[in-house]
Amino acid sequence: MIPQTLQALWRHPRLSTRLAVGFGALVALMALVVALAVLQFRALAQHGEQMMRNDLRRMLQVQEIDQHLQGHGSAMARLLTSPRSERERIYPVVDAEYAAVERLIGALSAHAGDPATAASLAEVALRRNRYRDVFIDIVTEIEAGDTPTASALFNGPGQGAMQSLLSGSRSLLDHEQAKLAQRQQAVQAQIGRAEWLLGGLALGALALSAWLAWRTTASVARPLALVESAAGRIAGGDYGVRIELDSPDELGRVAQAMNAMASAVAVRAAEIERVAYVDRLTGLPNRAMLRRCAREGRWRRATVMLLDVARLRTVNEVLGFETGDALLVQVAERLRAAVAGVEVPDVGPFLARLPGGVFAVVADGLDRPAAEALRRRLDTSVTAALVCDGHAVDVHLVAGLADAPAAAEGDVGPPVTIDTLLQRAELAVGEAKRQKLGCAWHVGADAAVRARQLSLLSQLHRAAATGQLEMWLQPKQCLRSGRLVGMEGLVRWRHPERGYVSPAEFIPFAERTGHIGVVTTAMLGAALKTLAAWSREHSDLSIAVNVSALDVRDAAFPARVAALARRLQAPLNKLRLEITESTVMEDPEQVLAVLHDLRGLGVQLSIDDFGTGYSSLAYLQRLPVSELKIDRSFVADADRKPQARALLSTIIELGHRLSMSVTAEGIERAEEQALLAELGCDVAQGYLIAKPMAPDAAARYLQGQPSRSRVAVPA
Repeated sequence: MIPQTLQALWRHPRLSTRLAVGFGALVALMALVVALAVLQFRALAQHGEQMMRNDLRRMLQVQEIDQHLQGHGSAMARLLTSPRSERERIYPVVDAEYAAVERLIGALSAHAGDPATAASLAEVALRRNRYRDVFIDIVTEIEAGDTPTASALFNGPGQGAMQSLLSGSRSLLDHEQAKLAQRQQAVQAQIGRAEWLLGGLALGALALSAWLAWRTTASVARPLALVESAAGRIAGGDYGVRIELDSPDELGRVAQAMNAMASAVAVRAAEIERVAYVDRLTGLPNRAMLRRCAREGRWRRATVMLLDVARLRTVNEVLGFETGDALLVQVAERLRAAVAGVEVPDVGPFLARLPGGVFAVVADGLDRPAAEALRRRLDTSVTAALVCDGHAVDVHLVAGLADAPAAAEGDVGPPVTIDTLLQRAELAVGEAKRQKLGCAWHVGADAAVRARQLSLLSQLHRAAATGQLEMWLQPKQCLRSGRLVGMEGLVRWRHPERGYVSPAEFIPFAERTGHIGVVTTAMLGAALKTLAAWSREHSDLSIAVNVSALDVRDAAFPARVAALARRLQAPLNKLRLEITESTVMEDPEQVLAVLHDLRGLGVQLSIDDFGTGYSSLAYLQRLPVSELKIDRSFVADADRKPQARALLSTIIELGHRLSMSVTAEGIERAEEQALLAELGCDVAQGYLIAKPMAPDAAARYLQGQPSRSRVAVPA
């Protein structure tokens, strides 16, 4: 009945109820076992107490009756043989012994308990009375002085009555012992029954424990193992795992919750993967997806093509970023369609979008002619104008290509990674832009050059701090008088390990990476320090220093120049800063403000390499410059080329009409110098006059120049 009830309760839909019922029954059974054991112990204690209080005490009382009877007999024997004078001391003993017998028989009779005991006590009492009568007769004879008769009564009827009373007492003792034995047997029987009951209950508890363990394992442990296994697989990224557990209890609900969680995590993981590996704007794979595909071995020998959307920055600035984004979306659609139409035997080209307006195409196993054909196909796909928010936009792509070289036989070197190919392709894009080409392949030698440039760039700050950057000076000569008017400071890097490093190796790279300010600061410091030293003996000479676009776009640059001049106590009116046309046109308004601040400090300004860059005459006339420097490309062999002569004449006249002095650079032949003097050029600079000189050589050069041979050219 009980197991059936437990089975019924175990089917309860709540696991907590089932466990509470099962373990509650087990606890109740164990409590029953403990209660029965306590009751049995209490019963045994009661039996023991009863034996100690009653049974043993009664047996001792029966034994005392024997002792007092024997004592009474001994006292009577002394009466028979004692003279009258001594009897007075013996009578109290006789009376006391008999009184004790009376008392004991009375006490036993008061608690007889059962009829058999009462009958035995009655028999003892009867025999006691007989003994008492004989005892009185003996005492009477003794007091009468008839000792022989008293002795005869004592040895005859007296001894018989005493022996009869002792026999009754022993029978009573036997009866009491028998009762004690029966009680002990009853207790033993009760203990045996209790042992069987406790043993049965213990076996029941053990059986219930085994049943609970089995049911717990079946309904708790195994489902928990399923949940644990599923949780481990979910933690390992297997979000498709499901727990097959059809149960209405808490574990079933936990399984359902785990399944729901796995589904939700799978959805979120897919979303995260989409965000992590897909470009949000175009829906194309991103750089992370390219790396993942490369790790998975998608390409054996990859060719990487980077396509940079030219003039995207202009579109963003003029038409807005939304238009720029719409442009990128349309370009992506056209490139996706063009890539999809490429038929290849194995893995097709992989199109992805990188940050900015750059798209990447990765193809496997293409030789360079095939890669060029793919580039032309992609370029053609975007040649038609795109319409973005009502604006027609022409798109031009600049491509950079890089491929992994075929592995030579026995080559065990590491393969070229996708990141390396992307980097090389990006360098190729930069090279194509510098050369104003539509595309360019990465050249291995360029990588070595750039590695050297990076190495130098990392040492540039230390070089400036330790005086490795030196200012070499090249004289500038007045063409009309032949006098020295100033010098141009040119940077030279005296490297402790590589010797002198050409400026062409680190100046362009420093400009592109934003580190050119280190060089500018070093040259300005050297120039102002030299001007401070010249302020007495060569106060009419100026020093020109080249500054970069980053310098003249910095509103704080004039303040730094002024602070440096104050610290070195150098005259700013003898410092000349040279800038290029392209530098001005990158941000004309900002540059104009900085140039006016410099001019306000007294600094002289020059336009360097005039004619080689993009400029605007409208901005040129607004510049606070006092010198126009003609690039070497206009001067070389101009005496032999009528068109070059005419162009030189025009530039010189333009400079003079703008109230500027005109300086020609790169003069290497006397004929070139004569032509420039004939055309009215003011100042000449070049190897024909003097090569750039180290500081000590420049000092010696100045010492060899008479003071009258120097003249200042009007600003």
